[in-house]
Amino acid sequence: MTDPVRVLYVTGDASTGERLEALFEEERPAVAFSFVTSAEGALDTVDDESLDHVVLDTDFPDRDDVETALERETAARVETVASSIPERTAGSQSDQFRRSETERVRILATRIETAVSSGTASDDGIDGERFRALAEGLTDVVLVIDAESTIRYANPAASKVFGYPPDELVGEPLTLLMPEDLAEAHEQGMARYLRTGERHVDWNYLELPGQRRDGTELPLGVSFSELDSGEDVRFTGIVRDISERKRRESELRDRIRQQEALATFSRHALEDWPVGDLMNEAVELVADALDNEYAGVLEYRPGEDDLLVRAVFGWDDDLVGAASIGTERDSQAGYTLLSEEPVVVENRATEDRFAGDSLLDSAGAVAGISAIIGSPEDPWGILGAHTTRERSYADYDVQFVQNIAHILATVIQRRERERRLERSEAMLDAVDDGVYALDADSRFVAVNDAYVELTGYGRERLLGAHAETILGSETYGEVEWVQEALESDEDVVTLEARMPTADGGSIPVEARVAPLPLEDGTGRVGVVRNVSDRKRREQKLTSLNQLFRSLTEAETPTEISDLAVEAAVETLGFPNAAVALYDDRESTLVPTVKRWTGDEIDDALVGRHAEDVAWQAFVESETKTFEDLRAEVDADTEMRSALAVPLGKYGVFVAAAPETGAFDSTDLSLADMLSSNVRTALDRAEREETLREQRNDLQAKNRELERVNRLNSVIRDITKSLTQAASEEDAMQAVCNRLTQSGSYRFAWFGTHDRVTDRIRPEVKAGIEDGYLEDIAVTAEEGEAVGEGPAGRAVRTGAIQAQNDLLGDPPFEPWREQALKRGYRSCVSVPVSYDEMLHGVLTIYAEETGVFDELEQAVLSELGDTIGYALNALEQKQALVSERSIELDFRIRGSESPILAFVAETGAEFEFQNAVQRSDGRLHVFFTIEGADSDEALAFAEGVPWIESVRLVTEGDGESLFECTLSGRSFLRSLMDRGAMPRTLTAAGDEGRFVIRVPQSADVRTFVNHFEDYYGEAQLVARRERDDPVMTKQDFESELADRLTERQREVLQLAYFGGYFEWPRGSTAQELAETLGVSQPTVSRHIRSAERALFGILFEDE
Repeated sequence: MTDPVRVLYVTGDASTGERLEALFEEERPAVAFSFVTSAEGALDTVDDESLDHVVLDTDFPDRDDVETALERETAARVETVASSIPERTAGSQSDQFRRSETERVRILATRIETAVSSGTASDDGIDGERFRALAEGLTDVVLVIDAESTIRYANPAASKVFGYPPDELVGEPLTLLMPEDLAEAHEQGMARYLRTGERHVDWNYLELPGQRRDGTELPLGVSFSELDSGEDVRFTGIVRDISERKRRESELRDRIRQQEALATFSRHALEDWPVGDLMNEAVELVADALDNEYAGVLEYRPGEDDLLVRAVFGWDDDLVGAASIGTERDSQAGYTLLSEEPVVVENRATEDRFAGDSLLDSAGAVAGISAIIGSPEDPWGILGAHTTRERSYADYDVQFVQNIAHILATVIQRRERERRLERSEAMLDAVDDGVYALDADSRFVAVNDAYVELTGYGRERLLGAHAETILGSETYGEVEWVQEALESDEDVVTLEARMPTADGGSIPVEARVAPLPLEDGTGRVGVVRNVSDRKRREQKLTSLNQLFRSLTEAETPTEISDLAVEAAVETLGFPNAAVALYDDRESTLVPTVKRWTGDEIDDALVGRHAEDVAWQAFVESETKTFEDLRAEVDADTEMRSALAVPLGKYGVFVAAAPETGAFDSTDLSLADMLSSNVRTALDRAEREETLREQRNDLQAKNRELERVNRLNSVIRDITKSLTQAASEEDAMQAVCNRLTQSGSYRFAWFGTHDRVTDRIRPEVKAGIEDGYLEDIAVTAEEGEAVGEGPAGRAVRTGAIQAQNDLLGDPPFEPWREQALKRGYRSCVSVPVSYDEMLHGVLTIYAEETGVFDELEQAVLSELGDTIGYALNALEQKQALVSERSIELDFRIRGSESPILAFVAETGAEFEFQNAVQRSDGRLHVFFTIEGADSDEALAFAEGVPWIESVRLVTEGDGESLFECTLSGRSFLRSLMDRGAMPRTLTAAGDEGRFVIRVPQSADVRTFVNHFEDYYGEAQLVARRERDDPVMTKQDFESELADRLTERQREVLQLAYFGGYFEWPRGSTAQELAETLGVSQPTVSRHIRSAERALFGILFEDE
């Protein structure tokens, strides 16, 4: 393997150096990158280290001198690379943004790679080992071309980016990787450079389109340089696929454009634009931000049961106020009106939720978004945007349309309230507004009470006084233009100014001034209104606009609520404010954030009963206002006036004051606007939280699935190994090997339990053991430290035992101390048993805590059962096929045995004859009883719990032959399941003899223990080695010949070849008798005798 190219970067910016160093280390190991930030450090480094390249930042102080010194002190190539990255723009001027620092560092890294690869190629040539090692280690595409733009080298990354294997690119023109419209420009530029040496593009970094093998285009970031390779002209380039970055930039531009559009629309909404103008701006902004050709606002008219066109973009303006569509499901707008969420259509041709409508058909609309203006319960209308091409919409696109619709709804509702308010105020203007009259010399000739109150001067002081005396020279000079305007035939002049008052202060006023004809000339009459409240409202709206921007950045309901409450108190001037969010678990509203006098909110406002103010607003989705809270809710509350604005499904915004009538219509309008934006922010935060939860849940499920797949793979491999094992040792060794090879476990061993010593003796092991089993003694003895480990507990309890954190609390038991020294952090012991017979215990260790959770234990417990079954099957197989076996002869006593109890009580003798294993798994046993009545024997057998059924076969000469079916709980069945074959079982008096045959590999102690557990007293009186070779064909035929008479053999052959044993029979017993010249019963007797001789050979010696 070739060593990486060693590069020293000399820069004055340590932060850039550190980021470059991390980038090369993580993503570009073909370059061993380091950096220094001083000339002294550079000279010291090149003196102490063997370097291939030194790259000098062109902005480094005294670069030329440093470059000369480095070239003199080192044999490495010294290159210079510009670190400055020019700014670029994306989209319109309003969409401009600066390159991120990460992107700047990546571009600089590409420039360094280009310089290094060019230098390496210049030194070694493109066929040099170091150049190829460098190029093939890069994830970016490296291309080398000659003067004719023919590709001379391409690294493996070209295959991923362009779809061409590198060897296919070599010899092809570079224009193969360009769109056609760029190829000619490249050829001209290359020719011009070779002719003049002039560069017309930035070689350090350039973004160009490229073309893949399949003809599709992709954006590329390119950095290239000329190789110093003698007479041959070569150029090297580093090419990066920047498709993902471009996609993110496009999404960012869309979001920025939408945010700017939303900010503009919000500002104009706050500036009291006419509703019609706002509707026109809304459709234009939505169409532009979504790049749609059409947009419209439709007003819902319940009386007409239709939607009237109020504003359009893309359609003919003549449709406004004239065209309408239905409100049923025969249109997208009508369907949206019936929905609670915005409706998104990607292709109307495949849409089945609603039919088409004439408005969209006339535009040829294919896709679009529509949202309710207002609430689903009280809709004002529909805002829709549509395009003539099939497309999808992102969540933020839908949210943008919804936000515009929310703001438009808020403005419409506010304007409707304002119109009602203006009609009421019109009747009061004449009384509440100040009215004055000036003569031709600008002296007061008349004032009303309201004007006196506004100025603070008495009527006597005002009348006859010059306006300049009352207003002051500065203010009077500012309004002198009014007189000039009136003299220029203006009927009415409206102005705003600050009017001084008698107390030395001033108030903002709006004045309407008109000419006043007098006998001695023309004076002026004016109506003056104090606009302090309006100015304060405008200031609040400006502050709210800043809040709305902040809400788009808040991530949690608490952060959003905190911003809302802060704005309500600090900006809107509400004395007390709170946001109460709905708690699903408690089914109640809980104050999440509050700024409240005394820190406790009255229960009548936010309590735990259905009558409180906040709950009413929440469940009715309606703003509630209270001029006198005590009177209206009939409660003794600290607060006297209040308002509650619902926040959709999230909760309620509440404001209150200790005095009555504290909230006017302006406060209500501002609270509605604030709450609308808070609700929008909560919608966004909920969607983002849902997405986070879905991602986290998916990751957790993926991890669980990977784990289950890993365990299933291990178990499949183990099961396969168990079926192929020739012995118990081989089987358990394969189990331990596969467990430790899975990568999840560090060490595994299998041990058997010695009931005499109570020790657990290791039999096989695998993995990293490091002498662990030699340093500990494992027993199953309860109360002993060495017996309290998982293995001992598993033997005692017969259940899986897990220790998921071996560290625990010191002091540690000996086994745990030794385990921790070897890096084991958790372990589990799995009993390996079958039918309550323990074969041993499997113990597994892992190097991490918490590995053996419930899932892992369940799988391993099932694995233990599988291994136990396999070991038992292996024993049975060995018992059946082994020619060598061990015969165990037991003397048994004990009244607990039904057979021994029966013969002791009756004086009878019991003898086992044979056992037959049926295909359905049932075990049939034949036995004889001598010296007892057959009915008594049947009654005895029917009372034995593990005998399912019994019948008398034959009886005679004081002896009865019985057949019975045994259940799975019988002792005989348990012996056969363990691989033992019963040979004889006799019982008489108070004892019996039981002889079984077991495989030579069987553990005799296991069977002794089994007998001792079952019988009250069991003694192994003899152990005999048996060698039973398999009977050959010749042996079988000889034995059969010895047992048959000549006549029997003759009858049997004639019956066989005559088809007597076929079905249906080819000949009958009568026909055979006629052939032989004997009677039919004689033939039948000979056939039965021959069959018994044959079956005796097959079954008697089993």
